[in-house]
Amino acid sequence: MFHIVRSMRVAARADIIGRHRGPRVVLAAAIVAGTVLATSSIQSAAFASGIWSAPTLVDSGAVPTSVSCPTVKFCIAVDNSGNAVIHKRNNTWEAPNPIDVGDGGLSSVSCATTLFCMAVDGVGNEKRYAYGTWFHAVSIDPGVALDSLSCVKNTLCVAVDGSGNALVYDGTAWTSPVDIDPGNSLTSVSCPKVSFCAVIDDGANALTYNGTSWSSPVSIDSGNTLESVSCASPILCAAVDDNGNAVTYNGTSWTSPTNVDGAHSLDSVSCAAAGLCVAVDDSGNALSYDGTSWSGATSIDSSNALASVSCPTANFCAAVDSVGNALTFPPPLVITTTSLPAGIHGHFYSTTLAGTGGNPPYKWFATLPRSLRINRTTGVISGTPRRASHFVVTVTLLDQKIRIPGRSATQNRAVASLMLTIS
Repeated sequence: MFHIVRSMRVAARADIIGRHRGPRVVLAAAIVAGTVLATSSIQSAAFASGIWSAPTLVDSGAVPTSVSCPTVKFCIAVDNSGNAVIHKRNNTWEAPNPIDVGDGGLSSVSCATTLFCMAVDGVGNEKRYAYGTWFHAVSIDPGVALDSLSCVKNTLCVAVDGSGNALVYDGTAWTSPVDIDPGNSLTSVSCPKVSFCAVIDDGANALTYNGTSWSSPVSIDSGNTLESVSCASPILCAAVDDNGNAVTYNGTSWTSPTNVDGAHSLDSVSCAAAGLCVAVDDSGNALSYDGTSWSGATSIDSSNALASVSCPTANFCAAVDSVGNALTFPPPLVITTTSLPAGIHGHFYSTTLAGTGGNPPYKWFATLPRSLRINRTTGVISGTPRRASHFVVTVTLLDQKIRIPGRSATQNRAVASLMLTIS
């Protein structure tokens, strides 16, 4: 089996594409805990049926390394060429923005909010995003590849590097690198709270941070290379490795490794809430953890290795793959009905509107002649038209609200204008 040592510079990772394995990349876990809305049914829909969006090319010619979504309406992905790609409210990805060219590629990004993100690169720099602007690179770990980053808020970020060092940002400045894991490369970090972070290394060890000091390394996955860790809270973390194993943390101890994905490399994991974690692998599969057990792997991107996944709630995830594609769960909300059948005045009329994506169940609304009405649950337009005319029917489709603690509920909306002819 072909293994990739995490301490390799990000620039070298691009050379791996097309070989035996896809690139091993890490998740910058900026987790915003969300309310689990019918977790079992969401999990079933997402991973038993595989209803992710189709892979969409958003970063041509580069290898995405990390994606971070602080909310369901905002994500940033970064790549090995120094580009950042932003996903916004209208379910579209902006063109790649070269923010850090020539510095070994961006290895990790973490967004505490839609207004504050950080990214790190292969030569020890951090790049800050605030209020829509990327700022100049700042050297915080000169000459050393920074492998992972996690920002829980704009006053706490933690970065780790390929030489066993950790650095902490307090809202003003970064500490000097501190060697917390001598002889190992730190591969991934996740901080769900200011007072708690978990870190893994390529020597199968895990460490925790209490806001002041680091624990000693503890072996949790002997014989394997840990690839990614994500914590929904200080009492739920999941770590995954290059041989399809997962290890979970309950606030006190780590479980023994459990093989959940055959011999595939699990490249990234994201834990959105106490009831749901999502992992992706180098063969285009996704699988989930409900707090007790892992689902089977479901193919969502059959031709490519999935590099990173971020799930800010149990109702939304974004993933990126090794050739520049992005996928989301659920897919964007779309009204698929493109035309309305003609009717005859004085005769009963009935047609059913259709939509896909979003977070079902749906609610339908339409501006109709007084003689027609719409069933808001089924999308059926029915009635007996009283006069001949041409009508422009404005159809609105809403999906289920997603509620995030401390924030207003969010809801997807799709609108279409359809011509209705009554003769």
